[in-house]
Amino acid sequence: MNSVPLVLPFTFATSDSGIEGPPPNRSPSAHLLVEEASSIANVSRIAHWLRPSPPSPSAQPYSSSDALEAIVLGCEDGTLYLLRQSHHHTPALVSVEKPLSSRSPSPTPALLSSRSRPRTPSTSLTPFSLASRARVVSGISDEQAQAPMNFVDFDEEPEKLKELLKGGIKDSAGTARRSISLDRATSTEKQPGPSKGLSSPTASVKRIRVKSLLSATQSPALSFASLSSPNSPSAVSSPFRPSYHLSLDCHIFPARSGLGNAVVGLHVLGNGRHFVCLQSQGDLSIYSVQDGSCTLSLQIQQQSAVPPANTSEVKPSEAVWAWKGLFVHETGESTVILTSAIVNEGFNLPLSPDDEEDGQQQQSRVAVFELRDNIDRGDEELNLGKAAEWLVEGPSAGIGFCTDSDDALRFFYMDTSNHLIVQRVVLVPAVIRLQSESPVDRGNMALASLNPFKATVQSQDHATSPDDCEESCRILLEDLLDVGELKLDQSLQGIQVCFTKERIKGVAWSDTALYGFEHASQRLIFNQLGTSHEKLRSIAWFGWDTYCASYSDRIQVSRLRLVDPNNDRVSDKRSPVVLHSHVISTVAIDVAQALRPLSPTTVLSTGINREGRRQVGLYIASSENRGEWAQRTLWKSYNKEKRVADDDRRITCMLPLELTHIILGYSDGTIGRSSFADLVQIKSNLVPGDMSDIPLDGPIVGLHIIQNDRTGERLVVGGADDGSVAIWSLELMKTLARWILFTSPLQHVLYLRYDKGGPLKGCVLCISGDGTIAVIALDDYQLLYMVPGAPAALSRACISGDNLLLLYADDRARIWDVKTLEFWRSMNIEKAKELLSQGGWTDLSLHDLLSAGNTPTTFSVSTPDSSPTILVNLESFLTRAISISKSSAADETKSRERTAGVLRSLLQVLLTPGLNPDIDTICKEQLGLPMTHASVGFHSKDASSLIVSESPQSSWCVSGEVSASRALALVACLRVLTHFENTAEHVNTVITFYVKSLSHAVGRAYVPPSLSFLAKWWFDVSNEVRLAARLLFDAGVDSLTDEEKISLVGRWQHSLPFLLPDPEKKSPAASKALLLCGFIAAGQHGLLSPSALNIISKSVMMCLHESDVSCKALAIDLCSRGFSVWQHYIDAMEMLRCLFGLATSTKKESITAQNIGPQARHAVQQIVSSNTGIFMTTLSLDILHPQSLEHRKSVMQLVAFLIRKKPLVIHPNLPKLVEAVVKSLDPNSTSNRDAVQDTATEILGHVVKTFPTVDFHMASQRLAVGTSEGAIVMYDLKTATRLYVLECHKQALAACSFSPDGRRLVTVSLEEGAVLVWKVGSSFSSFFYPGAPPRQGHGRSEPFKSLNFNVGDAGVMTLEESLENVHFEWTAERSVQLRIRDVTLTFST
Repeated sequence: MNSVPLVLPFTFATSDSGIEGPPPNRSPSAHLLVEEASSIANVSRIAHWLRPSPPSPSAQPYSSSDALEAIVLGCEDGTLYLLRQSHHHTPALVSVEKPLSSRSPSPTPALLSSRSRPRTPSTSLTPFSLASRARVVSGISDEQAQAPMNFVDFDEEPEKLKELLKGGIKDSAGTARRSISLDRATSTEKQPGPSKGLSSPTASVKRIRVKSLLSATQSPALSFASLSSPNSPSAVSSPFRPSYHLSLDCHIFPARSGLGNAVVGLHVLGNGRHFVCLQSQGDLSIYSVQDGSCTLSLQIQQQSAVPPANTSEVKPSEAVWAWKGLFVHETGESTVILTSAIVNEGFNLPLSPDDEEDGQQQQSRVAVFELRDNIDRGDEELNLGKAAEWLVEGPSAGIGFCTDSDDALRFFYMDTSNHLIVQRVVLVPAVIRLQSESPVDRGNMALASLNPFKATVQSQDHATSPDDCEESCRILLEDLLDVGELKLDQSLQGIQVCFTKERIKGVAWSDTALYGFEHASQRLIFNQLGTSHEKLRSIAWFGWDTYCASYSDRIQVSRLRLVDPNNDRVSDKRSPVVLHSHVISTVAIDVAQALRPLSPTTVLSTGINREGRRQVGLYIASSENRGEWAQRTLWKSYNKEKRVADDDRRITCMLPLELTHIILGYSDGTIGRSSFADLVQIKSNLVPGDMSDIPLDGPIVGLHIIQNDRTGERLVVGGADDGSVAIWSLELMKTLARWILFTSPLQHVLYLRYDKGGPLKGCVLCISGDGTIAVIALDDYQLLYMVPGAPAALSRACISGDNLLLLYADDRARIWDVKTLEFWRSMNIEKAKELLSQGGWTDLSLHDLLSAGNTPTTFSVSTPDSSPTILVNLESFLTRAISISKSSAADETKSRERTAGVLRSLLQVLLTPGLNPDIDTICKEQLGLPMTHASVGFHSKDASSLIVSESPQSSWCVSGEVSASRALALVACLRVLTHFENTAEHVNTVITFYVKSLSHAVGRAYVPPSLSFLAKWWFDVSNEVRLAARLLFDAGVDSLTDEEKISLVGRWQHSLPFLLPDPEKKSPAASKALLLCGFIAAGQHGLLSPSALNIISKSVMMCLHESDVSCKALAIDLCSRGFSVWQHYIDAMEMLRCLFGLATSTKKESITAQNIGPQARHAVQQIVSSNTGIFMTTLSLDILHPQSLEHRKSVMQLVAFLIRKKPLVIHPNLPKLVEAVVKSLDPNSTSNRDAVQDTATEILGHVVKTFPTVDFHMASQRLAVGTSEGAIVMYDLKTATRLYVLECHKQALAACSFSPDGRRLVTVSLEEGAVLVWKVGSSFSSFFYPGAPPRQGHGRSEPFKSLNFNVGDAGVMTLEESLENVHFEWTAERSVQLRIRDVTLTFST
């Protein structure tokens, strides 16, 4: 089956609050949940990308905020939020910020004094107190910048905002400040009276007055004019909220998320289609910016690589690493991704003396990857391989990467002696070991496993296999340069460096001080720039001397220059000089969980405002008014108070046992029982028997199912967010016991069976997030004891006798004696594996066994939108649904009803009402599918996305993959619905609409289903999914214009198997390329060039000879579609012979889900119908001159098959075919005759039975074969020779027959209206005239008798009708009846 099953996340409304009456087309409940989740998330990283624009000499970066295409937010729980430019916002609804009012400024943090002068009151926002020399040239006035005021929304305070727009802003002295007209991009002084400058509501700004030395000409900036909203394109506007520049598109849940999986690095790739995400536990992933799908993911620790020369190798279990740094360098066809990790301070205490190492805190880990991206072939054609990995001796804060003026990659680090070391990084191309292979030798061309679109079984990262590349380091560290010692007073907290060809400049910082350095001409200048108590987050360089320092509440822009003792800028560096940090501007930011300077004059930020709402905004320095910054709110989440009360009972956790039985955990500490159908219908008012009796003190955040193997009772074990745990009876929903056990929520539950648990048999192990274990006896629900937690999360548990082995995520292990309740010892992972290899250990699964397998699952992280969401494997459900629908047992009636109910509920969510009134009526009234508040997302291999759709149309405007996934699920479910009810007519109408008319209903923004995505299900195991995928694929190709088809083939033809080296022939890209290109070439070969058709044909031929059955299945399918095209570019007979063999193969490996044999036989039928000549020629040659006896036998079996299935196609070539079969019985070749005799006899039997123009006389072993020219060919099967030919009729024969004694042969021609009688028995003259027909009593060429007849219209019939309605029946030795339809004629012979 496909490597990624058809799984979709379904999100339900969490309560009835705020949902009254039927939803207007589509409820925004899922949207509200995602936005609520964003408002409580802790964002750790922010990244952005711009809309591509044509190059222009006058264009400046970030010259317009509308160029900001999208933003991605990375959170501490590992999830991500994707915001894209809104396509329905209007100027009247743009969020407006009020300028700075004359309130008292926020208190300034206390500053540390400079060493060279006494402390003086500081009035600047500078985070570092500068030295005396620095103060002289700082250029900072004593006027303190005012902090930004709170913002207001246009819809919340319209009058106040209008007043601000009309009257401008007055400072504390009462003087009129400037009012900025955003629509005109001009600054005007406020005049008395009402303002006439604003004709329509536009976006206002917040102004922040700061003394700035950076003019607009010195640095590109967003202009005030750019803050006006763009014209709104025609689209459906959401009725639920004001519109912003950005809109929240989706919430992404990686496969590994939750506690300890924080996002620590984000970078948007230059192709504008992907971004890179690094999590603290070492998960490196590539996501699509369109729908948040994960196109590639790997665990850094699980990939091995050789270190560069003169570096230290990373040893397993050497330390516990926390990944912190991500740097991406894009060059040409490949992208270099560099990651760095530090020793996790919480995990670095050794658990045993064997693991103790000195100086472990001074080690850092560096891993380098190469990402190869062919953007023309789709998102899944990314390839990520580890190029090198090594250890660095030095503080982790001193590691970094950057590029110089020549775009060369530089690696720098501080060693243990505080010397800054710089090296150039060179990526060496991979060395591929090619296998020797000729075009004829196909033995090593197998694609991946069962599905040609499934990657070869290897590590989860799709990286190059070690078998394909030489085991060598692909990173060279060259041009080592020791910059010199950086003498810091305290430990290093960070460093940032910029390079030119000959100079190096940088800034380093500790907890309390900032340092600058510059290296040129073998000379290092290093000095302290200032001191501060505030924690500096990061520094970003812009150009050679300008940098932005990010703090928790502001951004400071500074320029680092060399000055002489007179504080003048110097050019002669031989004179005594020092570095001075020249503060240019500072912008204070009210709420900022994450900041990202885009330029010295533009800052992107996100945080939670005072209303508790997530806010994303830009701070832009004015190009006209120095010291002023404008803030624009790009997006703001919903106001929670307007939609739901805090005391409403909401779903906070789900445990799906199956789609008809789901356990719900609620925010009030209770649990309940429901089903998928009830949740879709929002039937949350459960009866008392479906609810638990005693609530816990906090919201339920974890539920698990266990079964007491002694009593057979199923129990629910759950935990609340306060660490409390309870056990409920699943059947009665009654609370059996509860405790407050942990300081963190319950995460795992293990049940030890009576036959395998040893001293802990019948006990439950409740495991919290911090690894603490509570052992509870299930019989009397008694807490026995607690096992302390560990710094890392528990990953595995094993038991043997009295020993409990616990393995943790930091590659450590502990052994506890469960009998004496004592800690025995600790060890590293290698010793633990050695202990397990000795046998006798029972592995305890950390997953709920009773809900594993194909049952729905939930996310590992608990958020307001993930809690009411389940992941449903539709393939598995549809397969079981079809099986249930075919069952006729009486006891299956309820099961059929429940399954049909779930199927209807799935369709309710998948359908998008509001696109077409007629379709809505059919769905609601004829199919019984009303609208619902639930929503559906998108699932990829290593992540799931909860898609935000504000209108029915927007559900189909996300990406081709999302459209394909939803359409595939919808069509497949509709097809299965017909198995339960007689609704085929209405179902077909709905399917036709979603397959062919959806683009017209959605409009210009419609994104059609991705063909490459649908290709993955071309040979899916599920019949309904496979047929749905092919239906959508056919419709998708038909909807393409000729230019689009040519372009599609042009993009993919370079990935065809014939052009790829051996290792890449096994890739899913090769199979997709063959399907996409072959499908178009078979249908419209006239669009493609001969060279393209040649490559496609040879690729089909190559895959046809593959040993992999799935690759064969793809090639067979293309052969049946386009053999008439391929035959001009390859050996057509060779292709047919291969199909012959596959069609008759009886090998076990050919019996697979792809059904190679039936597919090949179907292809043969298609080819013989359209290419009869070459087919019959090949068939005859292979019978007469086979490659082997086995091949001849298989060909003859195929002939028998075609005679049964395609008699009309065989009929014109019947004489030629029969002659080949007869000659195969040559008695001079005894072994050949014996091998094929049974098959030949079977074929001749089918021929005689099927075709009235052929007859066989057993006693004489004579075979008479009529031709379309009216002749009869007589064969002797004893000698396998042709005896003679009777030139009887001038028109085609309709039938012939031997008399019972074999001495007469009668023939009939309906066109002539004549029956001829021939003497065919052996006679004396036969010895004198061998090969001549017997004498008929007169001339040799004349028949013995000629009898005419006339049956009128009964004798007018087609060839197909003649096979059924014309035949002879002998009533005596010389009397025969001719039956023509219902007419019977009797003749004497």
